[in-house]
Amino acid sequence: MANALFSTVNRISPVHISNQYVTETIAPFMGMLVKGTTQGIRVYSDLDAVAEDFELYSPFWKKARAYFAANGDASNLLALTFAPGTLEAAPTPSNVTATPTKDGALIKATEATSNGSELSADAIGAVTALKKYYFAGPQFWILAEFDDEVSHAISNFVELQNTGVYVAYSTDATKLQTYADNKKTQLLTLPEVDDSTVEMQDQYNNVFDAAYVGAMYGRKPHSATKYALGDLPYTQPQDRYEFTPDDQAELDKYNIVTYAYVLDLPLLTSSRTAAENMHIDIILGWDWIQNSINARVANLFVQNAKQGIPYSEVGFNSIANAIKGVFIDAADLDIIAPAVDANGLETGKPDYQVDFVQPGQLPKSYETKREMRGVNTKYHPMGMVEDVYIENTIVM
Repeated sequence: MANALFSTVNRISPVHISNQYVTETIAPFMGMLVKGTTQGIRVYSDLDAVAEDFELYSPFWKKARAYFAANGDASNLLALTFAPGTLEAAPTPSNVTATPTKDGALIKATEATSNGSELSADAIGAVTALKKYYFAGPQFWILAEFDDEVSHAISNFVELQNTGVYVAYSTDATKLQTYADNKKTQLLTLPEVDDSTVEMQDQYNNVFDAAYVGAMYGRKPHSATKYALGDLPYTQPQDRYEFTPDDQAELDKYNIVTYAYVLDLPLLTSSRTAAENMHIDIILGWDWIQNSINARVANLFVQNAKQGIPYSEVGFNSIANAIKGVFIDAADLDIIAPAVDANGLETGKPDYQVDFVQPGQLPKSYETKREMRGVNTKYHPMGMVEDVYIENTIVM
């Protein structure tokens, strides 16, 4: 009788709706690699959840605290645990020949390609885990605890990917001077904080990377960081008086970012990534474009599930229009610079191209394989003013 009394009341209608109450899943914006015994991932929505798996004031917990504090618990955190790994020994050279000479012999061989087995066990384990879970959601990756070999291995791996950024943070700036070719790695440094005391542990920690990434959450791809991003929780800036412009110039030689006083406020001092003439907003901009193209074209296939996308000009045009739509939206976000005419004047249109070949102009083999080939995109990223130089004339 109780079951009949306490039941859902429905109206007479052709529409029948039932409700489910679920918690919205928020994609993790940051992934933190931490050494453990078993490879795996776990996603945390707040610091209380982190405390169930990591000790309070452990390196992972402190960085998680800074991350959540910086973004107001608005984005989840992914923990990627890696275990030390091994690889098979690197292959030996092949086609070895020896030609006698008057001085001995000339040895020739086909060079063997390295498979990474010369890396440390921790570096192998970190890259192995990252390779498996790279598309689990994060835009940024950091280390719970800096390790030189592991850091370089992660940086080199991320550099090979189409999207994603690795933030290498060390309290020793000299360890960040050898990433010069990696445009998708951002280098951060600050002096080490002794946070072992009760007085310090809840004020400042060595968490610059986590606080920075947390503060980046929710910002548009083309957003200012140099002289603009500050208020980083649990992050002690450079000493206001001891850190000088000469010190900053030394860091700039290696494209290393720090957190220092700019007039009266501590702010980031650079937007650069490790590679010369590359900036984080440019990287985030092209990541946004690639991710958006991927999502919209994939959605187009879903929308056309009943009849499929025809291998015809109509089908090709629909895919091209989806891609063009991404570039139009990217221009609205200031990811793409305005086009200029022969006189260098802006035309009012974004500077991008989407070119593709119609199906009748492609080899028949592509139609047999059901492949749309010959799509090429090109754009000019929007720059940003970060320093102003003024020549002042004083008339006496």
